[in-house]
Amino acid sequence: MNQYDAIVIGAGPAGSTAAALMARAGQKVLLLEKSFFPRHKLCGEFITPECGKVFDRLGVSEKMHDAGAQIIRKWTLHSPEGRSLEVPMEWITDGHSHAIGLSRARMDLILLECAAEAGADVRQGFQVSSNFQSDHGIGVVEGKNESGEKVVFRAPVILDASGRTGVFAKSTLHDDELSRFHGSRLFGCKVHLRSIEGMKGIGELFFFGDGYGGLSDVEGGKTNLCFLTTEATLMEAKGDREKLLDLTMRSNPAGSARLKNAVIDGEWLGTGPLKYGRRRRMPGVISIGDAGAFIDPFTGSGMLLAFTSGEIAADVINRSFAEGVRDIEEISERYESIFRSTFGLRFRACSMLRSLAFKPATRNFMVSLLSRHKSLMKIVALSTRQNWQSLTD
Repeated sequence: MNQYDAIVIGAGPAGSTAAALMARAGQKVLLLEKSFFPRHKLCGEFITPECGKVFDRLGVSEKMHDAGAQIIRKWTLHSPEGRSLEVPMEWITDGHSHAIGLSRARMDLILLECAAEAGADVRQGFQVSSNFQSDHGIGVVEGKNESGEKVVFRAPVILDASGRTGVFAKSTLHDDELSRFHGSRLFGCKVHLRSIEGMKGIGELFFFGDGYGGLSDVEGGKTNLCFLTTEATLMEAKGDREKLLDLTMRSNPAGSARLKNAVIDGEWLGTGPLKYGRRRRMPGVISIGDAGAFIDPFTGSGMLLAFTSGEIAADVINRSFAEGVRDIEEISERYESIFRSTFGLRFRACSMLRSLAFKPATRNFMVSLLSRHKSLMKIVALSTRQNWQSLTD
């Protein structure tokens, strides 16, 4: 009764995508989620054009727009020194001419329902234990359901899509060191705002002394604010959210102007400390989305990484099962090979851009240079995307 072909832990973009595609291929899939949807999630809520092809494949594009998704056609970057750069979304398109802004509460619910409609067995309110075991090649997942009852599930394939701080986070050491700025750990914050004017069709990124933050419209007349800053700045703010905004977003002239009439609408969310890069693979488990890798948020690649890793995992598993391969280690090696070839260059490019963006001298030089040479700016933008090869086509 509790035996499956695949168990997916976490119903975010990566997990629900993988579950839906495996279920459609005829696999018996269990999707476990600790929360009850809809729920808010710390995220930039900026969905790049490339994600559109995954939505099309899942058959949810129309549902996303019906849920109030806002069209974003360009992305503007503002330096604290007053310089700006515009990146048209058509530069990074993959068959879709625009990005969209939609809350994770809405988007993740649509994806969860998609997985359920595809035939996945969805269990919300299920707390998975970090005590993972393998029994002769079969993964054993333990946890408690919403009634508090202990339940055990088994499957040859286990996908961990439980996020950056998810169920197996303590069991998988990180490849990269803890990300810091001048020795201070980095944290993320998010809140929805109202009364932000002039945002129609655009998304904006604002750099400030020890971090950066983004603004983009979502459904219901709201604008999502998500920013990254240091532990030192959080300590200086001492819990005063207005002071925190003064120390971060409002310290950028363009950010201050944009937030002039802002009204907070909803709860603040926070996360950290942040770590960039890949996690070392846990034997017997394929980690996807943020559970497997965390990429620099300012490149807008996080959501795409989640969708694409879920898509890659599902395709590899479906193909392996069709070939009679059910060994998790062999399937994991197939997944890792494709993931590395897809995202390897992107991680290196994002790491380089991060180091430049956090240094005022190099940031000013790069913004000045790129603002004068659009062809070079396009190369830099595409270096963070999957379709960077188009530069040589």
